[in-house]
Amino acid sequence: MKKVAQLVPCEWCGRTFFPERLEVHQRGCKPPPGQPKKSTKNRQQSPGSSLNSSMSPSIKPTLVCYICGREFGTMSLAIHEPQCLRKWKAENSNLPQHMQRPEPRKPEVIYDDQGNINREAMAEAAWQTHLEQLVKCEKCGRTFYPDRLIVHQKVCRKET
Repeated sequence: MKKVAQLVPCEWCGRTFFPERLEVHQRGCKPPPGQPKKSTKNRQQSPGSSLNSSMSPSIKPTLVCYICGREFGTMSLAIHEPQCLRKWKAENSNLPQHMQRPEPRKPEVIYDDQGNINREAMAEAAWQTHLEQLVKCEKCGRTFYPDRLIVHQKVCRKET
């Protein structure tokens, strides 16, 4: 009898993989915003966690798109989000009716105790909204973007 393989989530994007495929996936996967790609230590650090008071003044702050999870500069995000939402709506409308999802909601602004915008909390909220867009395969339990799940389901066979 074949041993059941334990699915392992990618610490960067949250998708799940068989252990032997995770390393291959991570070669092309982007780490959460605020984390360098080369670092393999402490990958579970939340998005935006590198943005703190000890941050070098030469490093410009970034924000996370709540739709796709990518990181952008403050000016670029205002341009990106409307375009990303239009793309999301077009892709969602092309999915079968039973796979269509409600429109992602932009997280509310989160303030710290001093009344300043808490960038770390905002990045985490945007990242969680992005992760909520992933859909689980009913056969194997791995998570995918909905349009990729359709492709995956054509070849998916539950490991036993």
